[in-house]
Amino acid sequence: MNADPCNTPATDSARQALALGIAIERHNAERFQEWALRFRAYDTAMALFLEALVVEERDHERQLVALYRETFNEPPPPPGETPPELLQDYLPRFAAFGEHFFIINEWGAYSLLSAALDIERCTRDFYASLQRRTADPVQAQMYRRLSAFEAEHERAFEAQLARLTQREE
Repeated sequence: MNADPCNTPATDSARQALALGIAIERHNAERFQEWALRFRAYDTAMALFLEALVVEERDHERQLVALYRETFNEPPPPPGETPPELLQDYLPRFAAFGEHFFIINEWGAYSLLSAALDIERCTRDFYASLQRRTADPVQAQMYRRLSAFEAEHERAFEAQLARLTQREE
């Protein structure tokens, strides 16, 4: 059995790890922005929650870009066309939403938020793994802080899922 349910990729270097972290934060911000639009007509409070997460994810990306520049004295690689490897396993779960752009019922809302919660968990695990593996105290501190932010996001998604469940009852 795989001890890592997120299939966290092994990174050979701090450069790869930081580049992947930047890509993950960028990807998550883009998805949350899209999902905020999907929720707008169905649940304004959820749309606002997701928009707030977009701001946080973009801030995380800026922090990682700054750390990359500071560490390697060069800009990070340009964004890729495909989602980061760490998140590839989750893409099929979002394919069902492709035909129905707007969230119109509890099932759609719950499904999307559950998938987003899983992504936040994997992102937290990714940063925790990097923190354990790095010998650089500045990087370790950054990964610790980002892991804590992702844990906060998890709790926030869990609260939103609980709110949806209570609304159904």
